[in-house]
Amino acid sequence: MSKLDDAAHKAEALRALLAAEIERARGERELMRSLDADGLFARAAARSAFNGEVGRIEGELARSLSLAAGALGAPEVTLERLRERAPAETERLSTTLGEIRALAEALGEIDALNRTLCERALTCVRGYVRAVRPAPAAYDRRGARPESRGAAAMISSKG
Repeated sequence: MSKLDDAAHKAEALRALLAAEIERARGERELMRSLDADGLFARAAARSAFNGEVGRIEGELARSLSLAAGALGAPEVTLERLRERAPAETERLSTTLGEIRALAEALGEIDALNRTLCERALTCVRGYVRAVRPAPAAYDRRGARPESRGAAAMISSKG
């Protein structure tokens, strides 16, 4: 296997990882609809692991490309320089990198939508909390608004 083929395999692994993450990110919508806090925390941990794995694969891909460029005698690592020396292998790599860019853009769009949905869910939860524990509009006997005190001040220590 040539060094450029190794780089193409790493790019394909990155593409597969991104495609799987897109499907998981789409599933976050249901977690937000059902206000599943545990599920969302688990998803956040999974995204963190995904980010670490992507970073690892990107580093390996960069090393593979650098080694491939060195083996082919290319002065710098660009697709144009690699294409001059190995057109068929570079075309495969270029196609995969294009797919990675498209998947990364799609994941960004899904994340933006999920952030919007999360903001709406947060507004809903805050509304529930205000309905369950409304803030009184009246002043207390000292002339202070009750909401300016901490929650502990609202609990009597006398039985």
